[in-house]
Amino acid sequence: MCRLFGMLSVEPSNAIKYVLEDPCSIYVQSKKDPRRLQGDGWGIGFYENGHPRLIKSDKPVYEDYESLSSAVRQAKSRIILAHIRRASNPRGLPREKIISKRNSQPFTYGSYIFAHNGTITIPDEVMSVLGEWKHKIRGVNDSELYFWFIMKELADDVDLPTALRNFEATLENLWEERCNRYPDKSRPYVGLNILISDGKNLYAYCRYDDGKASKSLCFGDQPVFEMSYYVSKEKLVIASEKTNREEDWRPLRNGQLLTGSIRGNRIEVEMKQLK
Repeated sequence: MCRLFGMLSVEPSNAIKYVLEDPCSIYVQSKKDPRRLQGDGWGIGFYENGHPRLIKSDKPVYEDYESLSSAVRQAKSRIILAHIRRASNPRGLPREKIISKRNSQPFTYGSYIFAHNGTITIPDEVMSVLGEWKHKIRGVNDSELYFWFIMKELADDVDLPTALRNFEATLENLWEERCNRYPDKSRPYVGLNILISDGKNLYAYCRYDDGKASKSLCFGDQPVFEMSYYVSKEKLVIASEKTNREEDWRPLRNGQLLTGSIRGNRIEVEMKQLK
């Protein structure tokens, strides 16, 4: 269960308030519950002169505050994404193989920056349908397979809503065909929550298996995988859960895709129900 954060603003700005300073900043979220520490690396993605830039670490974020703080202050942009990792390990690999900068998020390709919260429980099956795109895989993070599937779809001129639907349908089909190979697993994924940007717009998709009753880490007032967002004329903020109680946060519910864009001098948000 990782932590996601994204911000779209009319003017270039930083995300210090939401990542570091708020009472439930994503930094605070990372260490709020000792039973659910987010201690397997972190990353900040943003755009510099129109090009994606990533700053990543494989250290526990709560032991790496100075580096995180420096990265957040460097990331002054209209679009910022952040990810704090609690590593999933569906292949059962040794810990030293799954913790590295290469496996930390966000990921980037072309103009895209992407971050995922959840687990793809059948990563090798997903790899088998990537075709030539599997050669772009650099780590052993199951989230990276989700990323390359979406990149493959977008490169084929599939729009993002359809690409997301196709990914879930592919997971379900692979599971139906091959679940007998995985008697220790009960489903093809746990969460498909993502933040993704093409450098112009910011997208957030909330999709999870709602069978679990776990609650959010800080305020405990929403499902743990249900995302939250706050929007004003000047900015759109999206996080795994709200970072404060003062702003008018709204839930991003299961199956919803949010698109944030800048039109003129204001933020506009479109919501679409995919599932």
